Formats: sequence, structure tokens, C-alpha cells
Amino acid sequence: MKLTYLGTAAAEGWPALWCNCPSCKTARERKGKDIRTRSQALVNDDLLLDFPPDTYHHVLDYGLDLDKIKNILITHSHEDHLLSCEFAYRISGYFCGPHEDFILHVYGNESVMENAKQALKAYDEAVLSQHVQFHPLVAFNEYKIGDYTVYPMKADHALEQQSLIYAIICPDGKQLLYAHDTGYLLPETWNFIEKMQFNFDIVSLDCTSGALQCWTNHMGFDSAAAVADRLKKTKRANENTKFIWNHFSHNCKVLGYTEMMENGKKYDIDVSYDGKVVEA
Repeated sequence: MKLTYLGTAAAEGWPALWCNCPSCKTARERKGKDIRTRSQALVNDDLLLDFPPDTYHHVLDYGLDLDKIKNILITHSHEDHLLSCEFAYRISGYFCGPHEDFILHVYGNESVMENAKQALKAYDEAVLSQHVQFHPLVAFNEYKIGDYTVYPMKADHALEQQSLIYAIICPDGKQLLYAHDTGYLLPETWNFIEKMQFNFDIVSLDCTSGALQCWTNHMGFDSAAAVADRLKKTKRANENTKFIWNHFSHNCKVLGYTEMMENGKKYDIDVSYDGKVVEA
């Protein structure tokens, strides 16, 4: 299993569009790993997680090959995770190529379905469905999506739309927990993880709030580390499991990537950056 981080920031990006706080100024000066675009990740080369406004940038800068993507999992409908209008560019006339008959399948909660419906209402539904189709997911059900077995679970985030985190079993049997955006996991999600007896090889954890205390809606260092600790204690992770903090806000009271890594070492947790590849 390979997990590629394409974008690792919260909604505003880092540096944020209009911001000149110390963290944003530092990012503009340092560049490199301190520049973070909106959240998106790729499992192996063919399963995409979220579809933010920066997808085009990820195609150009990180070699994201959308010709290989037949399935996309959306965590929730917030604009930094879903830009539905760009699915229309799969309609003939916007592109030329051998993938014209290729149907893209997009999965998410009911709010994702409604977001896509509204964003694409100007297009003929019959024509659009020849190129992209949308499928609602229900938390705690099992789905076969391509070569993957996917378990959506309830996130502690934007509860009015039942945001989702994902347990994903890859074709090689390796297991991924992708937990963004969420606070400390909900009781029903913990119960499901423990009932299913997952044994995760990679665990990607929300760390939007960084050094700030945050246990609901998002997580910071302490709460994300507490999730990692419980996974280890309940044997849902093992001595080889790779834990990574991801999805950062410039408001997290940490200057940049170097300082984030210093905190990660205290908890034995790695830190994502745009373009980072993790293999298990």
C-alpha cells in the first residue's frame, strides 16, 4: 500500500490566502515543505481521497494521473474537500483522449450528493452520467469499490451532514485509517473499529489545531496522539503501524514543518507535507 499526500492544509491553505501571521510569513519565506495546499490524498495510484480546489495544482506539481482514477471517496461537502463543478470537465468537449468512455465514480454522504447536484444542474444529467456518477454512502456499512473494501465511519465534524472517515482495505490486504476532518473519534466509531478488529498499517490523523487543545470537530497534537495510543492499546495497530499527522491550519500555533516535526518526535508520530509518500 502506498499513500501519497497531495494536499495537507485546512481550508485556507498554508500560507493562508489573506494572512500575514508569523506562520504564514514563515511559509512564504521557507517554501518547500512549509507550503501546504488543500487536503487530498491518493491510495496507490487509483483511489483518490477528496477533490479540493487544488486538484489541478496536484496534477501539475505531483503527477496526479486522473486517467488512473476511477473512484473518489469524499469525506464531506465543505469546499476545501469538494469542488463538484469541476466534474463537468469530464464531459466531451472539455477534453480529448482515450478515456472518453471512462466513468468516474464519486462516493460520499448525502450532502456530497446534493452539493454535486446543485453544482452540475446546468448540465444534461443523461450526458453527465456517461462520464461521472455519484453514489451515497452510509456509515458503518461495507462497500466494494474497485479493488478496495471500504468502511465509512462517522466523523466528529460537521455533524449535521454526517461527515465520514474511512477504513480502507487494499488489494494487498494492507489497511489504512484515514481520519480527516474529525475530532477525537466518536464512541460509535470506536465501537465499530474494535468490533471489526481492524489492524491498521497506516493511520493518518487530523491535526488541524496543532499545539492548541482541541478534541471536537478537529484534533491537535494531544488528541490525535490519544487516538494513536488507544489504537495501540486495543491492538487495532501494531509495532509497525505508521502514524502520520495531517491537515494543518496556519492558526495551530506552530511556526512550520520543522517545528511540527519536533513535536511529532515527542509522540513518535510522523508529519505529512505536500508530496509525501508513505508505504506499508
